[in-house]
Parts: sequence; structure tokens; C-alpha cells
Amino acid sequence: MNNNQLLKSRYQWLVYCGLILIFIAAAWIMIQNEGLIQFSADHDITIPFWHNWVISGALLLLILLLPGNSSDNNPFKNENRKVVVHQSTILTTLAFLLFIGFLLVPSDDVFVYFPIFKFLLLLTVPVLMFGIYKEKRSKNHCLSSHTYLKDNQWIYPSIITVVWIILYFFSPFASPEVPGYEMDLIVLIIGASFSFLMNSVLEELFYRVWLQTRLEVLLGTWPAIMASSLLWAIWHMAIQGGDSADIAFSNVIINQGVTGLFLGFLWAKYRNVWVLIIIHGLMNFPLQILAGLF
Repeated sequence: MNNNQLLKSRYQWLVYCGLILIFIAAAWIMIQNEGLIQFSADHDITIPFWHNWVISGALLLLILLLPGNSSDNNPFKNENRKVVVHQSTILTTLAFLLFIGFLLVPSDDVFVYFPIFKFLLLLTVPVLMFGIYKEKRSKNHCLSSHTYLKDNQWIYPSIITVVWIILYFFSPFASPEVPGYEMDLIVLIIGASFSFLMNSVLEELFYRVWLQTRLEVLLGTWPAIMASSLLWAIWHMAIQGGDSADIAFSNVIINQGVTGLFLGFLWAKYRNVWVLIIIHGLMNFPLQILAGLF
């Protein structure tokens, strides 16, 4: 049994526990909220949670069926294991600190602390950590050196992105049209750009590229995807899901938690962060609003 198989069997319980948590959260939303979830922090519009599950499930299946092998494209697989453990521990701690920090601040002040916490915990500390460890990987360890990735890093993720756009915006399970933002166009563009950098770019770098990639070496692919997805999901409690902690927690687990499985698997298989950023950006700033700018 090779190392990947050992990891898969040793930490598979993380996947099972995560799935149990997701289904318990879904059952609770069914009981308490008739299966409806708030899918954005920008408004109170709700949708049935299974809409997101159908979309994410279809995309997970598509990624699974498309060519590629996620077991041999990790740039950290030949790195010093102790370094990977240390860095993974620090990054996981930072993810928990972000969650705890948002829980501790008054709800009315969340968006005041939002950029401060994110800039400090998701960017500043990780960059300082990388500088301290002074990662110097050889060319053979770079993502682009894998023949598999050279051939597939764009074509299949592009197909997945197109399918996601169709399902997310134009299918029967599409998110409802959201109200426009009543503000000056310049202010809207500046705000959208800031949101794109702080949310789409920074979150995908931290949770998928930095955290998940390292956890894959230590835990195996799917346990790492599950762990990073749930860590990404829980901080959203501070900005959406309702005033009740149980509803808010369940909301983000079955919404962002499930979406994270799709994004995480896409990253694990094709290592194309630009596609993740584009999809994440469109989730936060839908096509309807973009179209309204012109």
C-alpha cells in the first residue's frame, strides 16, 4: 500500500464526519426554515438549499468524469514533511482565528473589522510565514512542470466553468435575480474591485492554494478538501444565514460548505487558481449586476 492509499484510509473519517455534519445541517434547515437558505450576504433573498446541491453535485460528477489524476500533481509531495506540518498547522489556526474573531465582534461592526481581519490573518501572517520558511522548490516541484497539468490545466477547467455558468445563472436551479446596487457607478466599481480582491482572490489563495494543497499531502485529497471547505464555510456565519446561531451555522455548512467541495476538487485536479477566482467572483458579483453596468 503506497503513501496515498495509507492517507486515504487513515483520514477518511474526516470525509464521513463532514458529510454527516452537512446532512445534519440540511435536516435542521428543513425543520427550522423549510429548506430555505440565504445564499448571499448582500440581501435576504432565500433559495432551497438543494438548488446549490444539484449544481455542485453535477459539477463534482463532471470533474470526476473528465480526464486527469489528482493524486500526482501536488507541489508539496516531495517537500520536508515537518515543514508542511508546521505550515498547515499555522494556516489552519489562522482559519479558526478568523472564524472566532468574527464571532467575537459585535454584529453591527463585522464589516468594519472584515478587511482588517482578512488582510491580517489570510494574507499578512501567511506571507510572513512563507518568508520565514523561505520556500525554494526546484523546477521539478512546480505545478507547471507536470505534463498532465501542461496538457489539461485550461481546457477542462474552462469546460467546467462554462457548465457552472449555465447551471448557476440559466438553469431551473439558477440563483434568483438579485436587486441592483443603488450607488454611483464609480463607487460601485471601486467597491466591487475591493470585494473581488478581498473575497475571490484572497479566499481562493488562502483556503485552496495555500491550505488545501498542504493538507492534501498530510491527510489525502478528499479529507483535505472537506477540511478546507468547512473552514472556509464557517467564517461566513458572521455575515449571512440569520440571527440565530444554529440557523446561520447550518446555512453556511450546506451552502458554502458544499460549494467548497466543488471548488476544492476542481483545484485538486487541475490546479488552476484563475478559474476558481473567476467562479468565486461571479458568485459574489453576479452576471445580472455586471450587465447592469453597461
